[in-house]
Amino acid sequence: MKLSLCMIVKDEEEHLPRCLRSVQGVVDEIVVVDTGSTDQTVAIAQGFGAKVFYFPWTGDFSAARNFSLEKATGDWIIFLDADEELVAGDGPKLRELLTSAEADGYYLTEINFVGDKPGIDAVINVTFRVFRNRPEYRFTGAIHEQIVACVQKQGGQIAFSDVRINHYGYLNQTSRGKKKIQRNLAILQEEVKKRPADNFTRFNLGVEYLRMGNYQEALREFQKAFHKIPTLELAYASILLRNIAVCLRELKRYSEALTVLADAIEAYPDYTDLLFLKACVYADMKDFDAAVAAYKECLARGESNTRHVTQQGVGSYRAWYGLGQTYEQLGDYAQAVRAYTEALKANRYFLGPVFNLAGILIPREDIRAVKEFFARYLDLNDAETLEVLGQAFFLEKRYQEALEYVEAALSRGGPSQRLLFQKGELLLNLGRYAAAAACFQKIKDGAYNFQAGLSRVFCLLMQEKYSEAAGLLDLLAGEEGARPYVSVYRDFAALLSGSSLSFLPGAGEKRLLCEEAVFDLLGKLLELREFEKFERALALVERIPERERHLLLGKLYFKHGFKDSAAEELLAAVGAGVQDAEALAMLAEIAVERGFDEEAAVFYRHALALDGKAFRCYTALASVLSRLHRYQEARAVVEEGLRRFPASSLLRAALRGVEAAVNFQEREVVGGAR
Repeated sequence: MKLSLCMIVKDEEEHLPRCLRSVQGVVDEIVVVDTGSTDQTVAIAQGFGAKVFYFPWTGDFSAARNFSLEKATGDWIIFLDADEELVAGDGPKLRELLTSAEADGYYLTEINFVGDKPGIDAVINVTFRVFRNRPEYRFTGAIHEQIVACVQKQGGQIAFSDVRINHYGYLNQTSRGKKKIQRNLAILQEEVKKRPADNFTRFNLGVEYLRMGNYQEALREFQKAFHKIPTLELAYASILLRNIAVCLRELKRYSEALTVLADAIEAYPDYTDLLFLKACVYADMKDFDAAVAAYKECLARGESNTRHVTQQGVGSYRAWYGLGQTYEQLGDYAQAVRAYTEALKANRYFLGPVFNLAGILIPREDIRAVKEFFARYLDLNDAETLEVLGQAFFLEKRYQEALEYVEAALSRGGPSQRLLFQKGELLLNLGRYAAAAACFQKIKDGAYNFQAGLSRVFCLLMQEKYSEAAGLLDLLAGEEGARPYVSVYRDFAALLSGSSLSFLPGAGEKRLLCEEAVFDLLGKLLELREFEKFERALALVERIPERERHLLLGKLYFKHGFKDSAAEELLAAVGAGVQDAEALAMLAEIAVERGFDEEAAVFYRHALALDGKAFRCYTALASVLSRLHRYQEARAVVEEGLRRFPASSLLRAALRGVEAAVNFQEREVVGGAR
């Protein structure tokens, strides 16, 4: 049995070595068709012993693929792209399969890595990649070229295998990735014009729109493809229905999404991704009772059948995570912690729950116990895990512990720009300005260059190094989109040094960016207790309209624990006519802390009138009314909350407590009457 690898390539020097290494000792022949490389692709292929042929690019992938088939001499053909690899250890399985094969072609399992780097964020699907080398088996379609239909049309038997391929092409949407989407889009649009009845081409056009975030156009193409689909047994039919529901969810057309999902789940009961998406839609709608039930059903069913395009974890750790988020929304922190912990048990490298657990545990538990908890469930030898722990503790303002995690990550993973930036921010928040500035100075380029430069300016200003800060601001001013931020920091420097102010942009997007920069700066000063500099910096908000200024300052003060100042600003905002449920809830909380329950009840009622889904306002208002012995009103509030959040165990417990108080009060009244 002789196996040939067939590939078409162009400028793939980055990925090709990994691909060809993965098939060494597995394939007997490598056929590489180059369509116009200008880098070292051809030399790399030849270095691996490939037969290299040249084919002028015509915009038709099938033509290039078929040219490669003509050059292959093996009994069997496997085709791969340069950004793919055969999973280590699966080569012998493939050769054993083909040596005794009865089928004429095989589906392999493809693991598509997404996100920043290969890991647990992966989408799994089956893909037809191996078939007998016969002249009647040829590709069709200018893009997303297919051959399986041709094999079946010729009477060939198709089977599934457990041989796996890793696909790296969806990682990091760099400029090259965006160009690839645009290229694919142009080809597919032309193909749809030529063959408007080709459902598979329409489906793939919809996928490109989906990758661009153009959900309206994606939905249009998906729906057209589905309306003409001959059978739900087609390989892409289940993902087509899922994608329709995804688009409807993104467009906030929730009831339509649920209708589509109900039909899809009936058609594909082994496709857990559909149930998971249903749970997400219910969570978006704040129908938490239905979301809890759907997530639990995901866990009961387990992972999807691999015949579908599936996301890892929808029947395990992702479902636990969604369940935890739902319980957290309901204020049931005990159940939330349990669900998040189960997510970590199921996959300790799925790190989303770390942030939620830190947010719940750090304010409520001894910090040593929290660190021990994470040590029990996480791999503290993994640099990414340590980095995430640093971020989570940073968000909870445990800067020293966060710094320890980040420094441990640096020692294990090496000095990345991101980690250096995190370390600098932690040093800044610890008031170690000189050390922070030195850390930021090590960041020379990349995504963190501008923000690191701005943070370094802040550190220099805190050290009253005005001249050095001014020089750095001049350098940063050339960065794209930097002007509003540089303008704010120049004005701040002027306020500190007694120089003249510049003029902040007065309207539009630049004004909003300036406001963001101003309040970020003010927040840093409050956090660091740099009160004198904060008082000077308040001049930066004078150009913001009065109502908005009072509201933003009030929320800023509240966030940083300055409740008296927060109350003053928020009352001024409300007095000026601002209608903001969050601001009213803040005023209510301040009133409770000051012992003004009557006023707190008024604020909570107004907040609920503006936002009936503000869960915590129901429990807080019921508690206030109970302290005022207004138990009937408290019961009505809790009952209204339960109509909104029927799954809330906290509200059910509150209702039992209030009803007991009402019954006791009624007995007292009856007893007094006697």
